[in-house]
Parts: sequence; C-alpha cells; structure tokens
Amino acid sequence: MNRSSNINMYEGLASYFLPTGVLEYFEVTDFAEVPAQDTEVLYTTELHIYLDERDNHTPDMRGSVSDGFGEESCLLDFPTRDRKTVLHVRRRRWTMPDGTTKSVDLDRKIQLKHPGTRYSKDFALFLKKADGQ
Repeated sequence: MNRSSNINMYEGLASYFLPTGVLEYFEVTDFAEVPAQDTEVLYTTELHIYLDERDNHTPDMRGSVSDGFGEESCLLDFPTRDRKTVLHVRRRRWTMPDGTTKSVDLDRKIQLKHPGTRYSKDFALFLKKADGQ
C-alpha cells in the first residue's frame, strides 16, 4: 500500500470520529491519548485530536500569503471508545497584499462549535436533548 492510499485510509477512518464536514476544511495533524486531568469524571484517558485548517483561501484573497496559524481552540466532542475527546483546532492566518491579516470565514460552511459553548455543535445538541431541553 502506498503513502497516498494510507492517507486516504486514515482520513476515511477519521471521518467516522470527527464532526461531519471537518475533513473538508481541516486536516488531522496529530493525535494523542493522555491520562484524564480531572480524576472526578467517568473517563480515565483523553483522546486529543489536532486539526489544522487546510488552504481554504477564497478568490478575493488573491495575492495573500499564508502566515501560519492563529491560537488553538479546544472543543469537547463525543467520547470515543471510553475516552473523553478533545479537538484542538488551529485556523490559518493570511497576510493580504496591503499588509492586513485575515482568516477565511468558514462559519457559513461549517459550524464547529455550538454558540456560547466549548462543545462541538452535535455534542452540545445531544447534551441539551439528554437534559430534557
């Protein structure tokens, strides 16, 4: 099996564990399993998945240069195989020809987190429904 088919296989597998549409705009750069930091919870380990925004620049950003990534955001997602799951998301930062910086507006394309929470959209709605709201 060559490298590109390995990548496709891993992305295919990751698509079952990540919120719908995430792999269209982000790539998995790393993952780690660590002991849970909060000992008063159900989970003894945490799965940390690291996601970096792909090159999603738009036609109106012609001449812009990728300038690394902004600060990482952490989102809680559905537990995976008895592990608390934390998504570490880094958004790409672009320097425009006039020297200003800009990020691609992905909010219309994908909603990663539920407004006012640190939960993925689907996980927040699941918790809300489980709480009877």
